[in-house]
Amino acid sequence: MEISAKQRDSQLVVELKDVSNKDEVVQVLQSCAEGACSCSSDEYAKVETMQILSGPSSIQLDISVKAGEIIDVNCISECLSPFEEQRKK
Repeated sequence: MEISAKQRDSQLVVELKDVSNKDEVVQVLQSCAEGACSCSSDEYAKVETMQILSGPSSIQLDISVKAGEIIDVNCISECLSPFEEQRKK
């Protein structure tokens, strides 16, 4: 899975490409959007809103970040790393 992100002001766009277990990933991301993230990071607390757009083998996250906050994109990668490990097996 390839992860890229761009933050401009209070908007963060994260693109996940080559997602093999998309349904599982979307489910985890939806939990984070609802404030019930299972990640060890508290970065999700900086999210104002998150829209999940799903393609055939990709996912795009359109995130509105709370005023004055910056989300560490590395934390998103860490939270999704178990899915990457599953894929390598």
